[in-house]
Amino acid sequence: MTSAPLRIALLGCNRNARLVRRNPSFTYRCENLAEALQRAGHEVWLGHVSRFPWWRRFDLVQFHRPLDGPRLALLTALLRARGTRLQADFDDLVFDPALADASPAVVNGLRPLAAVRDEFARHAAALRRIGRASVSTAPLAEHAARLLRVPPAVVPNAVHGRWRALPPTVGPKPPLLTYLPGTRSHDRDFALVAPAIERVLARHPQLRLRVTGPLDFRLAAREGQVLHDDKLPFDRFHEAVQRGRVNLAPLEATPFTRCKSALKVIEAGCFGIPTVCSPLPDAERYADAGAVIADGPAAWEAALERLLFDDAAYAAATDGLAERVRARADIDRIAADWLAAAREPADAA
Repeated sequence: MTSAPLRIALLGCNRNARLVRRNPSFTYRCENLAEALQRAGHEVWLGHVSRFPWWRRFDLVQFHRPLDGPRLALLTALLRARGTRLQADFDDLVFDPALADASPAVVNGLRPLAAVRDEFARHAAALRRIGRASVSTAPLAEHAARLLRVPPAVVPNAVHGRWRALPPTVGPKPPLLTYLPGTRSHDRDFALVAPAIERVLARHPQLRLRVTGPLDFRLAAREGQVLHDDKLPFDRFHEAVQRGRVNLAPLEATPFTRCKSALKVIEAGCFGIPTVCSPLPDAERYADAGAVIADGPAAWEAALERLLFDDAAYAAATDGLAERVRARADIDRIAADWLAAAREPADAA
């Protein structure tokens, strides 16, 4: 590929085409990237694979979480015959059938293991068919490399481009914890830290916890200390992110969660809010930029006490935080890196 502007298509491959724009994964991995590429002067088609204008010419087509099947086989063959560069994109470990039992959908009882294993096998077959990939974290790249001849490009998640116009929050923060589960698969994650949160709530009557999103949980707390709101659409999601003094991102330690990105740290850090989180390789990149890593109940409790009620510690943790996160997770720079990787010479795949 030359350095001239490219014609690019970013395709979501979730099962329901009507819901593709409501999928947070599509928002960050496709929409955010598309808008950055357009700012850089490239022509981008964005949408669901079932609505892709296959008759048009593209230099590069990326499939987000593709599933193998007759449609993908036909479309990839057609595009390859035209000389189009093909690439897959994955932001979760959903392509190793041997690890399907670690999927949050399985461990939280949302889907049967057999169905998830079959879906993971179709993701793996699609990844092999396409032959090249970008992924969101280094641990995820290790898994994807086993299925590919070309090493996958690590393209981290970034602050959404539209959030950069929103100013960081300033001034005194109320003692409010936020937890923002985006899907119905975090019940076990939250249960890990629920006892620590209960103890902190019990010691501090003025403290509140506000959960925004789907979560099945029970906490022993005073009336009014725990609030639970419905999930917000993305164009309003920043309202929930900005409310608190400290954000929460617990994760159960599994092969699946080890591959996840530090997106919750990035979202809160964009507004100058630190996140207490479970040990996570991608979060380690933000250890000096909003990620307060806590391993075990005692560490969670200590971190919450320190950030909620020690103003000097909070000031030190948040000084320049929004600026560091916005610079480190800049979508325009990450899009340029993505494009540079996509322009590398193709192999025979």
